[in-house]
Amino acid sequence: MKKTILFIALSLFTTLIIAQEHKDYYTNGNLKYVGKFENDKQTGEWKYYHENGKLSQIGKYTNGEATGEWKHYHENGKLSQIGKYTNGKKSGEYKYYHDNGQFIMSVKFVNGKPTGEVKMYYKTGELELIRNYINGVKNGEWKYYDKNGTITHIDTYINGVKQE
Repeated sequence: MKKTILFIALSLFTTLIIAQEHKDYYTNGNLKYVGKFENDKQTGEWKYYHENGKLSQIGKYTNGEATGEWKHYHENGKLSQIGKYTNGKKSGEYKYYHDNGQFIMSVKFVNGKPTGEVKMYYKTGELELIRNYINGVKNGEWKYYDKNGTITHIDTYINGVKQE
């Protein structure tokens, strides 16, 4: 009987040490974040909150690195961005939204770096900018538009350097 109780006590103690839930709070008393640590690294689902108490972001960690789908929210509760992480880096398509819910842009990430053409939109839905990246570096033409759809100027980049 004593061995059984000792085994249960050690099992519970080990579980508490391995994966402990942590919480932090803002000075106003609202929750700032909640999640677990295992071997001093973030693990499992984590939730972060704005100071107003609304959810700021939610996602998972594996061995201290962000992994899988993450969602971020504006202070008004509307989705601000959604995308995936692989080995702690953004990967695949990441979508961004204005605080009114209007789509801003979609960016393709490869190994945490933006790659390809990105079209960015004003809060009202009109095209604002077309930009290009190669392996996270500005490249090609960047076209800027006013809210009437007229090109206001074009910048050209080669290997991240703006051409004059």
